[in-house]
Amino acid sequence: MSLDQDIRLDSAAFQTASEGMAALKTRAEDLKEMLKQMYKDITEALDTPAGHAIEITAEDVLIKPVDDLILVIDQMSKTLDDIISSSYYQGVFDKYDELVQSIKF
Repeated sequence: MSLDQDIRLDSAAFQTASEGMAALKTRAEDLKEMLKQMYKDITEALDTPAGHAIEITAEDVLIKPVDDLILVIDQMSKTLDDIISSSYYQGVFDKYDELVQSIKF
């Protein structure tokens, strides 16, 4: 990026990203519930030690990573919300613009 390019916060883009993250979190939570139900159904159908082993494996292999993904998505969503609701970030970019203007020849 050259110094003659301005950096601006695009409020609409941040809002779109925030809404997208919220929708993604909802889909991930729905996926988690579907997986849990699917493995519950399997373990009930296979009411044996092997069926219970499948349920335990599902929790560790499938459900835990989805839980971790939900946590990451939630944190990203909160960060976007902080950016949207705070004038601090725009101030940082405004100061950058001032700096660029002051060093242009």
